[in-house]
Amino acid sequence: MSLMKNNFCKSKLKSVLCLVLALMCVIGSLAPISVFAEKSLEDLRDEYNKLEEEMQENKENLSEVQGEIKDNQSKLDKLDSEISDIQKQVDILDDRIDVLNSDINSLNADIETITAEIANINTLVAEIEIQIAESEELMADTKEQLLARIRENYMAGGGSSLELLFSSDDLSSFLARKELVDRISEKDSELMKELESKIVELNSNEEKLKTQKIELEAKKEKLKESMTTLTDRQADLESSKEKQEEKRQEVAKKYEQVEDIINQLDKDSDEYKEAIRLQEEEMKVLEAQIDAYIKEHGSQVGDTPDEDYNNDGKMLWPVPGSTRLTATYPAYSDGSRHMGIDIVRTDVTTKGSPFRAAQGGEVIIAMNDGGWNYGFGNYCVVDHGDGTQTLYAHAKTLYVKKGDIVQKGENLGAIGDTGNVTGPHLHFEVRVKRGDSVSRVNPLDYVKKP
Repeated sequence: MSLMKNNFCKSKLKSVLCLVLALMCVIGSLAPISVFAEKSLEDLRDEYNKLEEEMQENKENLSEVQGEIKDNQSKLDKLDSEISDIQKQVDILDDRIDVLNSDINSLNADIETITAEIANINTLVAEIEIQIAESEELMADTKEQLLARIRENYMAGGGSSLELLFSSDDLSSFLARKELVDRISEKDSELMKELESKIVELNSNEEKLKTQKIELEAKKEKLKESMTTLTDRQADLESSKEKQEEKRQEVAKKYEQVEDIINQLDKDSDEYKEAIRLQEEEMKVLEAQIDAYIKEHGSQVGDTPDEDYNNDGKMLWPVPGSTRLTATYPAYSDGSRHMGIDIVRTDVTTKGSPFRAAQGGEVIIAMNDGGWNYGFGNYCVVDHGDGTQTLYAHAKTLYVKKGDIVQKGENLGAIGDTGNVTGPHLHFEVRVKRGDSVSRVNPLDYVKKP
């Protein structure tokens, strides 16, 4: 993954000296995999702040003896320690962002549920208000009918049997009047019962309405609280992302300081050679971590690719235009291990040029944070559904994210120089999963340079 042998060596030592943090992080995490911390936001904040205090204290102590640090190794050790601490903060922020995203998704779901409940309650309240209005109207009509009956009875001249007898000219007249009064009394009785029933119904509906309105106000208050919490979480998320970017920029500056020191080292020293050996050992561990992820999530030989992949069984050269190889599989020109091919453009500027999917498939890993990522920088892995996975590293930026379905020839990103490089190029690998094993194979057995 370099342009010239001597630059490659310098870059590899840089990786060793700067990636002491990998030993601390590799057991519990892997660059492409977001490890969800089972900690609260408060716990993560406290961890971050405590680490910040320790870093500040260390910085103050170091500043007191800075003038006494003369040799390059001591300076590198100091930078390694600072890089490791900053990376810990980046990891804490990663976990914090995961928690915040989870909280935001949960709050949005709660808000949708509460909003739907409020809409239902509003509908019920409107229906009950209509029932109350109808009941009040019917009750008013019933009262009017009752008053009319009373007036009719009064105009008829009394209602007792004695009064009717003395006011009647004969027995037939008395009987006729008596029947009329009885009928009026029966009607009045029915109207009274109906009026009583409507009063009971009206009172019941009013109680229901009060209950619904109380529930509605409670839902609205909960919604208001959820919206406030959501706003706070979103602001916290943006702040955490900004802090994370600041920390990554700080790490990048530390790497520049390390590179300046490395330029002063003797390339033939035993110290340098030992550093190269350690770097290769660590890269083996890190590559094994990625392989473990592919074992769990990737397809294997014998699987039938998803129809959406349109996998035609023939891979495409991943960089369009005129290109050349600066390193091949399985080793650099000096014999050190290199498990892919490095491609640069010869017709246009390499940096910023697009690179494309060698075959259709699903993006199962995508790191596009501009970080070191253990030397790979911005990179992605595409699973083609038939047991083959291709890896594209050192991108300036990615155009895809995890879970995207891509087609053969589709642009995945722009070539860059992120991670452990000495110049812009695309590092391209082919990995094959067979059963429980994942092997890195020669990409030139799968793709042909045009």
